Amino acid sequence: MSARARFLLLTGVLLLIAAAARGAGFAIWEMGTKSSGMGGVATASADDPAAVFYNPAGLARLGRAQLSLDLTTIDITTEFSGVAPHPGYGVTEHLADPFFVLPQLYVAVPVGERFALGLGINTPYGLSVEWAHPDTFTGRHVATFTDLKTYFVSPAVAWQATERVSLGFSLNLVLAEVELNKHIVEILGNPTEVGKVRIRGDNELSLGYNFGLLVDLGPRTTLGLDVKSRIDLELAGNADFTAFTGYEAVLPADGPVETELPLPNLVSLGVSHRFGERWRLEFNYNRIQWSAFETLDLHFPAAPAADESIHEDYTNTSQYRLGVEYQAAPSLVLRAGAVRDESPQPTGSCGPVLPDADRRGVSLGASWCRGAVTLEAYNLFLFLDDRAVRDNYDGYQGDYRSFTNLLGAGLTYHF
Repeated sequence: MSARARFLLLTGVLLLIAAAARGAGFAIWEMGTKSSGMGGVATASADDPAAVFYNPAGLARLGRAQLSLDLTTIDITTEFSGVAPHPGYGVTEHLADPFFVLPQLYVAVPVGERFALGLGINTPYGLSVEWAHPDTFTGRHVATFTDLKTYFVSPAVAWQATERVSLGFSLNLVLAEVELNKHIVEILGNPTEVGKVRIRGDNELSLGYNFGLLVDLGPRTTLGLDVKSRIDLELAGNADFTAFTGYEAVLPADGPVETELPLPNLVSLGVSHRFGERWRLEFNYNRIQWSAFETLDLHFPAAPAADESIHEDYTNTSQYRLGVEYQAAPSLVLRAGAVRDESPQPTGSCGPVLPDADRRGVSLGASWCRGAVTLEAYNLFLFLDDRAVRDNYDGYQGDYRSFTNLLGAGLTYHF
């Protein structure tokens, strides 16, 4: 493999991996309609089948078999304004109106007086960043399209150890797909756009686990702990090159790349308290170990001499979530919440692959119960902090402004 081929493949894989290691923009916490209506709190309550994700210990307290189906839609708006030296003042770009639908399915079944089984199917990690007009986008030499999908299947078991203490455990079976598209620039006397590259990869089955604990501190107060393990995705893929006319000899042949991408472990601590018969307040603190991305080790099977270990130096981050619930009527529950979510992404990495930032959010939600059926809905508004980038590693400088709106609906059937 030539030096140019190694460079192009290395650059592509670095961008591919960077797309997946972006904190708040990569982890999707809205994996249950009820929780999302309260700002994402559930660690200390976990009182619906989505406990498989939020805290599997809650499955032991549900009392009867339940099946729930939730749908979350994500609408993202991102605008970019360039500054000198590149792409320069007056340049404006935006995403290609991304809109996503994420389904979640959960099942919970009591077994005897003290045990319960559960199953969850969801997508708690992922991103998709597609810039409008990719052939003229000023950041096309960095990325025009980045996509990461994960698919979790999580069998779970829970045990009511004592009257006040519940324990839960789930196993996470994970498949993932990644893709990156970009244009290639070569120095041929002057910087010259010579073609495009499409990098795609996936993994074999990866494994992780989730441990949960619920403790009643009193008749109205519950403490919850949830620990999600690190999951190592062993990704293998190919870089497919398309040369522009006249530059066929410049681009290398298609070639394989491999790397291991860790999904960070997460620890969530929550406390829930009831005020009277109608009000409940819950606070969750989440700590995400993004320092797992200290280095990225890349392997080129066809050219081992090109293997690289890249220092990344991401930092651990925190989430703060507060939710309130009000029993407005026997069949109607109203909810609201607030979120503060930190991003570990340095400004040097903030760019076309993923323009991430710290975010604040507010949510509204409601549940309506009729017989054995509960219908739920929520709306979460996420406001990302404006981000001024002047030290981007790829020399693509400017200001990013983003907003995300999440709408969700769910149906739970009680057997």
